[in-house]
Amino acid sequence: MGAAFALPLGACGNNRQMSSLFGSSQPKLLSRGDRMIRWVYNAGEERMMAPEPMAVMGITNQGRDIPVRLLGEYGPDGRYVIALTDIRKVWEFVLHRFQNDVFIFHNMDRNFNRLASVRYAKNGRPTFITDTAFADADFQKQLAFWVDRMPGR
Repeated sequence: MGAAFALPLGACGNNRQMSSLFGSSQPKLLSRGDRMIRWVYNAGEERMMAPEPMAVMGITNQGRDIPVRLLGEYGPDGRYVIALTDIRKVWEFVLHRFQNDVFIFHNMDRNFNRLASVRYAKNGRPTFITDTAFADADFQKQLAFWVDRMPGR
């Protein structure tokens, strides 16, 4: 009878082995992209974005406005905006800012890879940015603006 009580207690002696049966006891660290998703999702406001520049980047909602969670702040050279959308069933960001009567949009994934860049003149049509050096430099500038403001970085 005593062995019946002692045997289960002895099996629990190796805590590491027992905890591995139910998953890791260590808290998981979120990637920087996942933290940014959580931040924009929780702190951002629900908005609708115009479909024209988004459609050029491949984000469509059958011609209707695109639902996003959005944060906007003023920087030293104008207003910066970050939008989070899951219209294509994956979380992705759209960064944009207004400079010299032109909106510059960048679409990026959760790993901070630039997927597309679009220039949208105030009185024109959205077009792809073919100058990759300019697109990369502006994307890095906008991304750095938001990474600096992200809590817990």
